Amino acid sequence: MEIALLPNNSLKIKGKNATILVDPKDKTEANAALIFSGNSKEANTNNVEVVIDGPGEFETGGIKITGQRFEDEMLYSLSVDSVSILIGKSAVLEKAHQKLKEANILVVKCEEVSEASSLTSLVTNVVIFYGENASEMGKTFGQENVKHLSKYASTIDKLPAEVETIILE
Repeated sequence: MEIALLPNNSLKIKGKNATILVDPKDKTEANAALIFSGNSKEANTNNVEVVIDGPGEFETGGIKITGQRFEDEMLYSLSVDSVSILIGKSAVLEKAHQKLKEANILVVKCEEVSEASSLTSLVTNVVIFYGENASEMGKTFGQENVKHLSKYASTIDKLPAEVETIILE
């Protein structure tokens, strides 16, 4: 399983059999696209088999996806190669953290700077910050060893025992 930053603050989450794009802005190929912006017209979904921009349960290429609406925003839970991933915007994750299950990897889209320490209850192994304010949000998370990477790759048996903080840039 691999999570990589694409241009325009989009993400690519790649499993063994499928690839998921998060808010794709550039032409690219994938099995599914998750849309956070609420405006799928902004997203470039050319060559994408499934566009997911709302609540529900989906599966493509062995990747299980659950979309939940919280207020006017979406949160997505994914199971990619047995790794559980929770992904959403920072403000929504902070508001909804008591209602959500923890995941192996928490992926946080940072559009604004706020206190991220409340997110510790959602992550067991890795928290990944990306977006305009990722560096600032990473500092508020409270972890000492922050890694700055362009992509993160792991498998379920190679996830760190203690929480690791990654900033995708």
